[in-house]
Amino acid sequence: MAADLPLYKADSNAGLKRPRHNKRLIITFALLGVGFIFYLNAHLTASQHGKDQDTTTSGVTSDDYRPLEPSYPDYKPDNNALDPALVEVDTKADSNQHEAAVQKDPFSPSTHSNSHNVMKQPFDDATDNNVVINTSKHYSQLVVVTSEASSLERRRLIRDKYFGLRDNLLPCMVYNADVYYKFLIHGGPPAADTPLRRQYEAEKMEWNDLVELSTSSYEVVDVLEWAETSLADQGITYDYMILQDINTFLQLDAIKQELDSGVISDSLDSPFIINTDAPTNLVWSNFRGDTTDKDALVVGARAVKLALEHRKEIEAASTIKGESILTGMYKYYQSYTDDVMNDDDDDQDPAGQQQQEAEQEAVDRGQLIPEFVREDGPEGTHRFIRWENNVESVHPEDIVVTQVYQPLEFTELALWTRLNPVSVCHRAPSSSSAATSVASPDNEDVVGLLNEEHEIAEQLQRQNEGQSNTKDPLPASSIAVVTSSFIYDACMEPSATRAAMNKRDYALKHGYSFVARSAEFAQEAARGQRKTVWGKIDVVEKVLPKYEWIFWLDMDAVVMDQDRDLKDLLDQVKQLYPQGPDAFDDQVDFVVSRPLRDPMINAGVFMMRNTPWSMQFLRDVQNTESWYRRGPSYEQGAMWDIMRLPENKDKVFLLDRDDHTFNTFPKFYQPGDFVVHFAPDKCPNDATVKGLNAADKILNGGSVTKLDFE
Repeated sequence: MAADLPLYKADSNAGLKRPRHNKRLIITFALLGVGFIFYLNAHLTASQHGKDQDTTTSGVTSDDYRPLEPSYPDYKPDNNALDPALVEVDTKADSNQHEAAVQKDPFSPSTHSNSHNVMKQPFDDATDNNVVINTSKHYSQLVVVTSEASSLERRRLIRDKYFGLRDNLLPCMVYNADVYYKFLIHGGPPAADTPLRRQYEAEKMEWNDLVELSTSSYEVVDVLEWAETSLADQGITYDYMILQDINTFLQLDAIKQELDSGVISDSLDSPFIINTDAPTNLVWSNFRGDTTDKDALVVGARAVKLALEHRKEIEAASTIKGESILTGMYKYYQSYTDDVMNDDDDDQDPAGQQQQEAEQEAVDRGQLIPEFVREDGPEGTHRFIRWENNVESVHPEDIVVTQVYQPLEFTELALWTRLNPVSVCHRAPSSSSAATSVASPDNEDVVGLLNEEHEIAEQLQRQNEGQSNTKDPLPASSIAVVTSSFIYDACMEPSATRAAMNKRDYALKHGYSFVARSAEFAQEAARGQRKTVWGKIDVVEKVLPKYEWIFWLDMDAVVMDQDRDLKDLLDQVKQLYPQGPDAFDDQVDFVVSRPLRDPMINAGVFMMRNTPWSMQFLRDVQNTESWYRRGPSYEQGAMWDIMRLPENKDKVFLLDRDDHTFNTFPKFYQPGDFVVHFAPDKCPNDATVKGLNAADKILNGGSVTKLDFE
């Protein structure tokens, strides 16, 4: 056999041993290589995931953005429905399933926040551990933005990007941080009886941050005079005014940081250190002598006073028509300084006396002559730049960008510069159980301070009224006064804003939130299904989850008794409830009246508690299609029908044939009535104006009868 040949045996032994050894080495290296590749792949994947997570979540855990997982036990998708939320449910077809669901949990609507996974709310303060509630009316910075009335969209962006104010559902009722802001409107309001005028009036009602100047154009001196007169009359003071026109973008957070630190341009080679002896005697701006000097500037409170005190001399020395008063001030004091230095050179006094007087004059000059931080010119830092149509041309040190006309460009600049909003108020978090359950430890300091502030105010009020200092189980911050700011046509245009201020003043006096909304009414036109008045139900659905109780008032309802507390009103209503106060607390969520001569409720004034039942009630009202265009009652008729269903009766307290508890028609008014509701068949403007005049008369100590409304 070939295997017996010596040559075969020798070659066979050697050949078998060497390949076995090499094969093992090759396999070993191959396995190591494969393992190394898997290791690298896993490492790179994890690293990339970490990078992606860091850039997208900004340090917020994944639990903060868990997807909603609502439970819809009875819901079946209808792909043909235009708006599933508004489609009437066929209760007969699903009666068995509905009864089973009710037995399990009678008031668990899928739309209520309790049925969702909780999410952190971006409008709550939740990051600052060193919160200080400012009750002094003195602010480190006063931010003033000059604008024409038509610039609604830019004002919306500035509220959002500068101050984090995306909506007014949890409004800033008071500025209790260290920054105060206002928009100063020049050129007058929009023309009457126009869509723009109605939007402008709605903005005034909703935000209360517009101040109308009597001037036709923007001048810096008019703003300074406003700060020293109107603002000062309100007891408001400040260290620095940050002034810009509406088409300017500021890195407001950076400007604030530099002013607070006392060092301007700290990151540059030649920082400017603010004089600690007279820190507010400062002007930081361009001084070219043209209109661009008005685009943006920073001026200290002391420098404002000096500019107005020496206004005549400054204007007399100015050689350029329309020059900013602060540019004129810069030139005025520059020439003054040069004259003083020349006089010093000519002095022939004895050396010791001359040196002493020079030192004293230097001290006086440092306190009287403002410090000027110039951004333009050869000696300027040039951090105030003009927009060059691309964000790439904006550097971190460029804290002012002027002539930014497009809203999208403003938004891109905020993203490019990573602009952080500056707080103008510390708002209490939403009263919803979802928001409360996710309150972070960082937010507890804010909530505690706010609650303490409310408790102190309420204690003082109780002491003044001779009441007990027992803590109130229903904080004022958990109540909202809610109304419409939507003006249908020219009818209510003259009185709508004044009527809203009547309600805002009432809410502010008692520590409640005031929420006026127009967008929900305006969106009814886009729906094309219902009358505009149905926006009321959308508003209540939007606002209610954020409070424990809301008090709805139609636009033409006027608060006559500003001293009447809603908590006292609730106590009165509880005493009227047939089953007693305890039963009211346990089961009543909706309080509404039916006037003496009306066939159904009047939903122009009502109270509603934030509960699952209330949210389901509103959903059922929304689904009542038969009332969408059925006048004259519309949403009121739907509420009347739904509240009388057997399963809802225990949740409703109907003040039947009641004209005085909280909803009084003018012809039935008696002294002491809380709210008068003007609801005539024709335009209610004239009647509402009479009511507002009567309310002012009562506020000033006068007396009113129903004859004042005729």
